[in-house]
Amino acid sequence: MKFSMNMLLWGVHISEEQFHLFQELKYLGYDGVEVPIFEGDADHYAKMGLAIKEADLECSVVTCVGADANPASSDPAIQEAGLTQLKWVVDMAHILGAKIIVGPYFAAHGYFEIEGSIEEGRQRSAKILKKVAQHAQRYDIHLSMEFLNRFEIFLLNCTEDTAEYIDLVGEENVGILYDTHHANIEEKSISGAFKNHGSKINHIHFSESHRGVCGDGSVNWQESKEAVESINYDGWIAIEAFAHDIPGFSEVAHVWRPMFESRIQLCRDSINFCRDLMAKKLAIA
Repeated sequence: MKFSMNMLLWGVHISEEQFHLFQELKYLGYDGVEVPIFEGDADHYAKMGLAIKEADLECSVVTCVGADANPASSDPAIQEAGLTQLKWVVDMAHILGAKIIVGPYFAAHGYFEIEGSIEEGRQRSAKILKKVAQHAQRYDIHLSMEFLNRFEIFLLNCTEDTAEYIDLVGEENVGILYDTHHANIEEKSISGAFKNHGSKINHIHFSESHRGVCGDGSVNWQESKEAVESINYDGWIAIEAFAHDIPGFSEVAHVWRPMFESRIQLCRDSINFCRDLMAKKLAIA
């Protein structure tokens, strides 16, 4: 099992001036980083990939789409824009050196206009994601679909929804991203979600209920730990937290107040909590 830090904590684009963070995260005990890809070019991601390797880290990629590139749209032009955007993300991920792309990019984040029906939207989205998955197979890259809570998206809200969607996509390199923050809102049973659909989970986010330090909120960490162990999961666990002071992103992430002392303090306390949790050093009531 490997732990990474989601770099969205610093913003939607990691600049060259921030590459020093990779060494700092390695020092704190991380095995990798989760890099947001929304802008930039091949040159930038080649340099970033080198900096990540020099820090002796590995990486994954996180991304999402807006209403103008929504794979679930009923407008063929918008679907095509989504396909083009996601193929570009795959290409940049390959240059970066990532082997998995995660996020809720099956539909537009924060867009709540249901075109036809939810099921029709899922079918339209799955056809586009099938093409993205096939493109990713050229680079041996996997995709992980992150269901979100009902206040952020309507297409996929729980593990069961996402398992059915993955069957629609029908490609072996597509799986489920299980996020403790969203599951804390949506799942009826954490253990049940893993029992029924654990074989499809290929990425995990450990994220607190308030998006701050792991272990400092209302997520049921003991049941989450036991559920992860029940499927003998040995993939990435990415720690995800968001800040309140990133213009444009904090509003989208719905983070309105500071939830930690500093970003490095959050990274240190969260990795220590998560490693102790999974090493069975913690018994949480």
